[in-house]
Amino acid sequence: MIPLFGEAAAFTAALCWATSSMIFSNIGGKAGAQTVNRGRLACSIFCLTVLHWLLLGTPWPESVTWEQLGWLSLSSIVGLVIGDAMLFQAFVLIGARLSMLLMSTVPIMGAVLAWVLFDETLRPIEILGIACGVSGVLIVILGKKGRPVGLVGRNYVIGILFGLGGAIGQVANLITAKYALIDGYSALSATWIRTLVAVIAMWGIALVFGRVRRTVTACLAPDVGKWLLLGALIGPAVGVWLSMLAVQNANVGIASTLMALPPVLLIVYEGAILRRPVGWQAVIGTCLAFAGVALLFLH
Repeated sequence: MIPLFGEAAAFTAALCWATSSMIFSNIGGKAGAQTVNRGRLACSIFCLTVLHWLLLGTPWPESVTWEQLGWLSLSSIVGLVIGDAMLFQAFVLIGARLSMLLMSTVPIMGAVLAWVLFDETLRPIEILGIACGVSGVLIVILGKKGRPVGLVGRNYVIGILFGLGGAIGQVANLITAKYALIDGYSALSATWIRTLVAVIAMWGIALVFGRVRRTVTACLAPDVGKWLLLGALIGPAVGVWLSMLAVQNANVGIASTLMALPPVLLIVYEGAILRRPVGWQAVIGTCLAFAGVALLFLH
């Protein structure tokens, strides 16, 4: 076992998700949130099949027990289907920052559930690292710059519920996936199975409601298709695979904290790459979050 392998996988997954979120946010306005969600899953199963073939010698998993298949299917439904659909809807109703604020509760819920279900314990320095990471994320998201305004009434309440539903779906996704990975089952094979289940479910729903043709047409548009494939490779394929490696090789509380860093990384991207002004709250939050990451890596 490589030291800190799980933690490194979790942090790299956060980098992948931050990058893919920028891609998906740019094309989401053109094709629609749920259309992009279905398209990225279809592209990611293609990317995962290629990765599985190159790394494991077969295009798809050749062995899986019924118990593992059950846990992975449940993980896919609650995380990639229900959880992601709720999160995408929260983005529309209350905006990305407030949605990600609600998603930042994932590490707390993940650590508590892991303590109850897996008897995982956290050292004081690890608890401090989680606290710093979560606090940094909260400070960044709650900064006045870019904060949503005018969010009142029924849509606000529904948006909050969708955001919390997305967070709960992510926690349930991590916990149920860990049950399938306990005996050392391939994280890449698990990711392939979870993604295939999500593809069948999401496109099955689209078929029932007559949205398949519209989805395919939107995804094949010249200014959408190539970016959709790139985003799917970086996020739902490589990112999700790394998240499975993280869950398999690291404490769930620590892994979920590191994987909650995309909003902080996006602030860094805005300031350093796009040269957009970043408020002091964002700077302090970023420093605090990365201090938490350092504590987790040095525990």
